[in-house]
Amino acid sequence: MGAPGLSDEYSPPRLSRLLHSLPHINVTLHRVNDTFAPNSPIYLESLGILGSIPGAWLIFTLTVLLLYLLTRCCDRKQRPPRSIIALKITLMILSVLCCGAIGVGLFGNDDLHNAMLQSIQAGNQLAGLVNTIKNQSSIIEEAMGSRARVNLARVADALDAPVANQTALGTVLRALSALRNNASAAASAADNLRRPLAALNLDAVMKRAWVLEAARWAGGMAGWCCGGAVCVALLAAAARRSRRALLLLCVCALGALVSCWAAGAVLTAGAVAAADACQEPARAIAHHAPHRLPVDMVYYYLSCKVSRENVLTAELRNAQRAVVAVRQALAVLSRSAPQMFTDSELQPALGALGAGTGEAERALVSLSGALECRTARAYFVAAARAACDGGLQALSLQLLAAIAAGFLFTAIVLVDSHAWIYINTKRSGSGEEQAPFLSSGSSAATRSLPRPNALPQRETALVQRRGAANGPGR
Repeated sequence: MGAPGLSDEYSPPRLSRLLHSLPHINVTLHRVNDTFAPNSPIYLESLGILGSIPGAWLIFTLTVLLLYLLTRCCDRKQRPPRSIIALKITLMILSVLCCGAIGVGLFGNDDLHNAMLQSIQAGNQLAGLVNTIKNQSSIIEEAMGSRARVNLARVADALDAPVANQTALGTVLRALSALRNNASAAASAADNLRRPLAALNLDAVMKRAWVLEAARWAGGMAGWCCGGAVCVALLAAAARRSRRALLLLCVCALGALVSCWAAGAVLTAGAVAAADACQEPARAIAHHAPHRLPVDMVYYYLSCKVSRENVLTAELRNAQRAVVAVRQALAVLSRSAPQMFTDSELQPALGALGAGTGEAERALVSLSGALECRTARAYFVAAARAACDGGLQALSLQLLAAIAAGFLFTAIVLVDSHAWIYINTKRSGSGEEQAPFLSSGSSAATRSLPRPNALPQRETALVQRRGAANGPGR
């Protein structure tokens, strides 16, 4: 039976099928196999070509911006105030739209984080299942191995005493031999169960996946927030009509543009690769995950498709048969040996063997449930659903947000370049805009001429007296 509350049915999501249908081509523009194969150079080449589409658009965009700036950087012609106001309004609208696209990217980044955490949680449940198999196998191996050998040696020493009934002695000795052989067979089967999984440490894998996902989430949030900060700063610079701030933010917007299209290239290749893997996630994990387990065994537990008897299931049956035989032989010994021998060590040794056999039987019950393929399949399907459904949607949402932000930052660079090239003014102390360099007209000349000094008061009085004296004579 599967884990309670979990379904072992899986089908690729619609978005996964859509992205998987994108043509996978090589450098000669011929279609190649679209089966997920990260170890194949041809497959990686097809992913690189798909991811190079945003990269090619980035190169085209940078070329256009370079040509535009070369033609406009020396343009010093004054523009009417209305055109500059229109540039400010356009820049503010583009900044608001870009903030919206970045908000979508933040939402997609957080949604992808939640989906990956769900997948990691299901992976932790699988790790618990593997640990259960290891622990219960170790219990059987110890109970039927080292501890059983000590008690079997004590029973054998007790049976060395002479007895008259040789027929009964033969029956007891045959039971002891069967007990010894079957206990050894059970310990060997338990060791064969544990040995293939000894090198598999899913706890460490899940912990490493959690650390990588936390770093990816933090990096994504930081990147999107930096883009949002550029947009908000552009709003403030456009409102204040600060030429220096617009020039600085134009460079920042250019860097954000490059980052958006570079992220778009990575997200395109990643989304297509994830969609290819989500077509058959069990086969992808079995063939390409970094483990040392047999591929058919991994595929059996992840897909629950029985093609032949699984190795672990065969060893479980061997252990079950051996423990049943140990119980039967122990029953013969416990019934006959105490009546024939009076050694004080016999009864405690038989009791210890019975207790060890009980532990092995309980461990086999736990192993039977843990080795059932439907349990592992249910946990794996939960992880695959979280990654291939919600995770792939969030990844695609970030891709669309990066593309939209790339186009908007391109428009912002163009409009911002218009703004800081055409705004040739600076604010004076009174807040009025005046020309920063030489101004035409008489006002500048008037401001530049020094004011004449006033005549001294003594000379002024002398002139007035001379005028008064000459006046009546005339």
